[in-house]
Amino acid sequence: MSDTRWWETFPWRMVQTNLREIDMADMDAKSYVDELKRYHATVVTLNAAGIIASYPTEVTQQKQSDYLTGDTLADILRECHKAGIRVIARCDFSKVHETLYEEHPEWAYRQSSGQPLIYNGYVQTCINGDYQQRYVYDILRELFSKYDFDGLFCNMSSTFVVDYELQVHEPCHCKNCRRLFQEHTGMEIPDSLNPKDPAFGRYMAFIGACSKKQKQRMYEVVKGINENNAINGFDYFRTECNQDVNHHAWVYDASVNARRIAGPLHDKVVDDASAVYMAFRYRHSSISKGLLEIRQWQNLVYAGSTSLYLLGTLGKSADQSGIKASQKAFDFFARHEELFRGQQSAARVLLIEKPLMGRNDPEADGWVQVLTQLHIPFDEQKIGEVSAPLLKRYDAVILADVVSMSDTQCRMLDSFVEKGGTLIADGCSSMSDERRQPRKHMGLQCLGMDEITEKKQVRSAIFQFSDAEKEAWVSCKESGVDCIVPGDLVVTGTRRKEAKTYLHMVPNQPFGPPEICYSTEKTEIAGVYERDYGSGKSLYIPFRIAAFYYEFGYDNSYDFLKDIVCSLAGIKSSAPTLTPMCELAVTEGEAGKVIHLINLSGAFANYTYCEPLPIRDIFIEIACGADKNMDALNGGHVIRTDKGIKLDCLHGYEAIRIY
Repeated sequence: MSDTRWWETFPWRMVQTNLREIDMADMDAKSYVDELKRYHATVVTLNAAGIIASYPTEVTQQKQSDYLTGDTLADILRECHKAGIRVIARCDFSKVHETLYEEHPEWAYRQSSGQPLIYNGYVQTCINGDYQQRYVYDILRELFSKYDFDGLFCNMSSTFVVDYELQVHEPCHCKNCRRLFQEHTGMEIPDSLNPKDPAFGRYMAFIGACSKKQKQRMYEVVKGINENNAINGFDYFRTECNQDVNHHAWVYDASVNARRIAGPLHDKVVDDASAVYMAFRYRHSSISKGLLEIRQWQNLVYAGSTSLYLLGTLGKSADQSGIKASQKAFDFFARHEELFRGQQSAARVLLIEKPLMGRNDPEADGWVQVLTQLHIPFDEQKIGEVSAPLLKRYDAVILADVVSMSDTQCRMLDSFVEKGGTLIADGCSSMSDERRQPRKHMGLQCLGMDEITEKKQVRSAIFQFSDAEKEAWVSCKESGVDCIVPGDLVVTGTRRKEAKTYLHMVPNQPFGPPEICYSTEKTEIAGVYERDYGSGKSLYIPFRIAAFYYEFGYDNSYDFLKDIVCSLAGIKSSAPTLTPMCELAVTEGEAGKVIHLINLSGAFANYTYCEPLPIRDIFIEIACGADKNMDALNGGHVIRTDKGIKLDCLHGYEAIRIY
């Protein structure tokens, strides 16, 4: 199977079977493939090389499975290809067995103490050591010359060292890393990944260059054998929904992963692997069935793919509950492949986020939550991926506490507003340049705040509405919201003379004993700055209200943000009467316009996920012309009205096609 650039048009229903070496002892290739076929899988990722070789290898710099009999890998590849299933080789070169380390201690990652990092008999290797710089490519040449794989995924290929306890370790201090960093920067490697360390920025650039060089060489080696191999990070992009037991399972995880990578054009092939198991330490036990089902629907909507990740094989996984829950989305996708072919986002709102080292940003996630609950379709992009041509797709942009922005990026967004766009910015957006150097004035000229006077730490401060301004705050007025909690930081500064402000801050006040919990002081510090700029408008919130909402979920924060978005910015909800416990997205493509609805009502009570309750009599304010046909494809019934579309009932997922 070597069709030219097969991944671009191939329906991507991925199953990653993380095979253990013991699985090779009694692996039956036909049974393995029959299980994949029952789930309509079109692509499978399976263990091939690196930590343990799942095939008879002549490269002695990797450990061959002790359980291997014959050439099971060849059998699996043959049966998969007979069934039309593509096979991606999973390799992991981050570690070697202790026996190899004893022969080659120079391969190892070194802590600042000089000690290696050893986990369950396997030693962390360094990206600049001889193993990753030389023998990895020998393994890849052997693997892809010997077997007819369709692609490559390298696990834990990052230069950051994260162990299976999810602990992030310090930078490598081996001789090679120290020498190369000294040659490139004239500096010593920092002892920790501390952004305040003067060497931090230089180190980040250094390891980024090391990683890029390695990935490019892997790409060239594998593509040199067969140019139609799909390479992760180049031809497709893998991410993962997975968390340890001490991290909550956020209901929007898969939406965010898929939306951020696929982009507005849905022009990237995304493999957002939803892990069946609840944590590394509990790999044999499934997470909630309801959550797994939600994740697959989200992947299908935002990435046009489904992806399941499990330990062992489909048939021999210890806990089958989560696997079976995922099948609904796989089955629907198999029946309606044409629906997702060539689909692009129809959103007119863009959420811009700051780049972070593999971490989510509470401010961005708070905006994700608010926009989703308001049923406002939106796209997500990191600030470095935003361009002037991209902005032409949108009516409104939300800047989620994007602190560091270049002058060029600031001028780009100023121009967007000047030409008629609406910008909502919050927190410390544009207060530093791209080198993280603080600015005296806001980088964005379109905002109502000009000179920055202070980043004020607060503990018990609130922002209050005046009686005169309440009319502009529709939801807050209806709900009786009189004050807003800003969180722990407020930006103060001078107001541009043409800007309008809302709310005033009541400074920190006693919070005990209750008899003295009050303040008679009011300040002139504003809670919202509104400014007309050219043909457009900006709204600036000088605190991180979305992060506060993400953490606590209080109605008053939600009502405030709803008024910012809908009342002041004039952004229209696609379903204003629909419960927030429903996710709505709109895409357009060859099959026409598609309205996607995902029922999230099963998520409740401390991240418990159950089967969702039916949501009835849904009204969507999206016009459907009289000359258009309309179908609900997953069991519902739709009718056209003068003002939009009515759906009788939503169970798990519905796709309404307008064509």
